[in-house]
Amino acid sequence: MAMLTKIPTPNFKQLSAITHPPGPLMILAGAGTGKTFTLENRIVHLIEHYNINPKHILAITYTEKAARELKTRIVNRVGSYAHTMTVNTFHSFCFSVIKEFGDGSLPQLFDESEAIHMLLERFDELQFESDEFPLDPQRAVTESFIPFFNRMRDELIDPGKMDIPDIDEDGLMTAEIANQLRDIKNIYPQFQDWKKRINVVDYGDMILSAYELLKSDALVLKKVQDQFRHIIVDEFQDNNYALNEIIALVAGERKFITVVGDDDQVIYSFRGANSYNIQAFKDRYGNHPKFLPVSLEENFRSTQPILNIANESIKNNVDRMEKTLLSKVDTEPMMPVRFWGNKNEQVEFIVREILTLIENGQKYSDIAVLCRTHSQSATIFNALNQAGIPVQTKWPKFFNISSIRDIIAWCQVIGNGTHQDSALYRIIEKRCGYETAHSLFHSFDKRNPTPRLEIIKSNNALQSKFPSILPILASIQKFKVISPKKSAGEMLWSITEHLKILKTSAKKYDLDDHFVLLNVGDLLKRAQDFTRRNKSNHSLYSFNIYLEAMMTSGKLPSIKPS
Repeated sequence: MAMLTKIPTPNFKQLSAITHPPGPLMILAGAGTGKTFTLENRIVHLIEHYNINPKHILAITYTEKAARELKTRIVNRVGSYAHTMTVNTFHSFCFSVIKEFGDGSLPQLFDESEAIHMLLERFDELQFESDEFPLDPQRAVTESFIPFFNRMRDELIDPGKMDIPDIDEDGLMTAEIANQLRDIKNIYPQFQDWKKRINVVDYGDMILSAYELLKSDALVLKKVQDQFRHIIVDEFQDNNYALNEIIALVAGERKFITVVGDDDQVIYSFRGANSYNIQAFKDRYGNHPKFLPVSLEENFRSTQPILNIANESIKNNVDRMEKTLLSKVDTEPMMPVRFWGNKNEQVEFIVREILTLIENGQKYSDIAVLCRTHSQSATIFNALNQAGIPVQTKWPKFFNISSIRDIIAWCQVIGNGTHQDSALYRIIEKRCGYETAHSLFHSFDKRNPTPRLEIIKSNNALQSKFPSILPILASIQKFKVISPKKSAGEMLWSITEHLKILKTSAKKYDLDDHFVLLNVGDLLKRAQDFTRRNKSNHSLYSFNIYLEAMMTSGKLPSIKPS
């Protein structure tokens, strides 16, 4: 049953977008102009006014969270039968096409850190013309191979057909760069073959495979077009070329497509997104009799002085559609205040200003503090907490979570990882305190490359001087004995049990504990997946290489409690 809630009245341009008949509709929605409101009401209007069955609607968003929220709003408006509507991210949609229509068994998803690990683990199998690539495998993989492979799929470019430009020693194309391009061109099909053998695909493969399937199989394309007759794409400016082509294929001859975007807000240029998407849509559908571009310019979030700055800042951007944001906020604009002081004085000023705003009737949820660095934001976060000011929780990144770092430290020491010395320091400091860890490690000769654990184990005098480390040494030795007989998944579970992380967090189970449990669970699952995919080499030593690859890529986000 649909919920009965009062719906705000749309303004003229919002209404023209909402009520536009099925056909190519391009909504240029500046920040704060009611984009989500317009998109939601557009879908509701299609269902209620044109009697469109929700099962024939495909809505594409850029995050899973946005997809869930949009579907919930539509269901609340029109009733439970809107559950049949498909609301996905692009990757989820492409994966569903492969799942339903692809040949062979369904592949497993392979994330970027696993791809980095695969390339590093098999690096010695590769042949190189480049002099630089073999000198630094990690840099070659993370800064050259992976970005190149991703961009090729995003732009639907076949590396095998790519020509290497002539060498120009006075220009950009040196002999070394030409050799690197040849190497990457030759490595790409090997990488694709390695993934195929273990039946995995990465995000780029999902998009490329979906495109090739729809492009080459007319029967599959017809089924997809008949299923998804009305297409809505959010954040259209952040599409890349491959995604645009997939959408054009699905839209087919009907061309019942609505896109919502803002060329002033492109944030995914690193993966092929650009403001030309907006112009390309106009070029592709501009001659259609029902093509309509609508610019939403009335802003409901900011005062006019703020928008004047934004308008002035953005107006000189090249290749943008002309639009000027106008404020519909009734509150009196505040004059900017500049405050000079040292760090502590600045923090105290911010706290006083917030408390004053609250006393004057403002809401905490309407106040934001912007900082230049993460460390500055952490300082402000702590100061606001101490002042009793509620702050949205700032969740750390995956590899900055203390419990994750503790588990990885034991993995590094037991499995002889690259960072085993700093990992041992962390273990000792956590168990015995800073003074013991500092004094012990200060006694080592910095020029001695021997792992610190081996030095401690062979030095009875050190063990006698620091007896509190003996239980740690015993635990490490116990794990080292069983490690050759166990998989990485089994070892991580044993380490987690030894540290009592799950038991402690489950017992207290506040929001922070929920966060820890979610992410430790994710790490354990990754260890299990690693074990399953690397049956011949799933040791803790190999898993350390995988962990180090993930840490190097830095792209693994933490899981936040909902």
